[in-house]
Amino acid sequence: MGLYNTVLYLVLPIVWLLYTYFRRKYSYWADRNVPQVPGSLPLGSFNGMGTKYHFVDVLKRVYDTYHKTHKAIGMYLSVKPILFVSDLDLIKKILVKDFNSFRDRGMYYNEKDDPLSAHLFSIEGERWRFLRNKLSPTFTSGKIKYMYLTICEIGEEFLACFDKYLDRKEAVDIKPLAQRFTSDVISSVAFGLKTNALKNEGSELLNKGDSVFKPGRWETIRIFALLSYRDLAKKLGLRQFPRDVTDYFMDIIRGTVDHREKTNVMRQDFLQLLLKLKNKGTIEDHEEESKEKITLNELAAQAFLFFFAGFETTSTTVSFALFELANNAEVQEKTRLEVQRVLAKHGGHLTYDAIKEMTYLEQVVNETLRKHPPVGNLIRLANDPYRIDSLGTDIERDTMIMIPVHAIHNDPDIYPDPERFDPDRFTPEAINARHSHSFIPFGDGPRNCIGMRFALVEVKFGIAQLLTRLRFTVNEKTQFPIRYDPKSQFAEVEGGIWLNVERI
Repeated sequence: MGLYNTVLYLVLPIVWLLYTYFRRKYSYWADRNVPQVPGSLPLGSFNGMGTKYHFVDVLKRVYDTYHKTHKAIGMYLSVKPILFVSDLDLIKKILVKDFNSFRDRGMYYNEKDDPLSAHLFSIEGERWRFLRNKLSPTFTSGKIKYMYLTICEIGEEFLACFDKYLDRKEAVDIKPLAQRFTSDVISSVAFGLKTNALKNEGSELLNKGDSVFKPGRWETIRIFALLSYRDLAKKLGLRQFPRDVTDYFMDIIRGTVDHREKTNVMRQDFLQLLLKLKNKGTIEDHEEESKEKITLNELAAQAFLFFFAGFETTSTTVSFALFELANNAEVQEKTRLEVQRVLAKHGGHLTYDAIKEMTYLEQVVNETLRKHPPVGNLIRLANDPYRIDSLGTDIERDTMIMIPVHAIHNDPDIYPDPERFDPDRFTPEAINARHSHSFIPFGDGPRNCIGMRFALVEVKFGIAQLLTRLRFTVNEKTQFPIRYDPKSQFAEVEGGIWLNVERI
């Protein structure tokens, strides 16, 4: 009994302390008179995410429950309090008008132990501002025009990949095919590498991408913990990305950089622009050398972001656009007729200028991004204490703000009958009639997606290239209603998007 009592006296206080700690953590918003979604271990207000529900499904349920009565409510990411904001005027203030109060994203990165994690999407403060200013000129129209030539070369291979499905009269799972296309484009445009994912039906780079973007349940819990305890995780030297991903990618970058610097090989690609920032501090040949240069690790991190974020988001958009066109025959035909009309004007060549003229195709892409935004939410971090007058609430420094992009894009009060695919929602007149922040697939303000214009050109090219030769319908293997795979960080259909293909 003596040992039993001793253990009891030791355990009970620990249990009580833990209970008190988590109870206090999960009453953070209630103590501030802010309505909240209850939280519990291990994922806070997101329990079930990654197994039963996709991330955007959780946010959509919260949005539908509260947005008509509350401009913002409290939630918990593991034990970290976050403010879920659904009011469009308040979103505009956070992203644009009061950007300096919400400059950072609150992502975990560890430049010392995990250099690839310190990329433009995650880094903070003046280091972010410095890199953003340095990198912004890499995505001007002139630079994208040079990169477009590479897209055209790979476009023919993308089209040729459908031949075997046509010959066998087999359905196509379009997402893996779109991934191979965007992977080949970005690996070539970014690094001058021929990964041949289209020809070889896959590549090691794509396999590494799966390990980053499809974390298992325990990996999801670990990521949430890193976000909740960023300072502690950094002190412990914890990594965001698996070591094999970092080693593989760093080897590619070091090898390519070393080869170019030793042989003076020059290419019109993203890596060449990064090399100029590393060696000269500016990408413009006519400008004098700057003292503010980037390191090899910083170069590698930006290249990593461009590849992994770029190939997944663009392939998601291409695959959903083809799915919606296959499911809406009249829209598909109208898009095809525009593509053919513009091509005839440009001598049958799918040039950069021809792509820019395809306005209805752009509406199709925008409607796809409305229904299926690849990144279903935006995150910002309060850099200082901030007063939200419309809520009568003060939020503390380091409070995370979450903006439910997917839920806003599928709000029937903003987009009537949101399940219907209607590109006419994006005529100039329709756009002007809506709130400026009712459509934010790339974010907004100074921290919007830096590669947005390149991504849109790549997506439009991929769709136009296929529509000139092929007609798509939905195969019965596609499961209706479609459901997002809970394990994916992006909008990916469970069971795949299966399409029938025929030559025109």
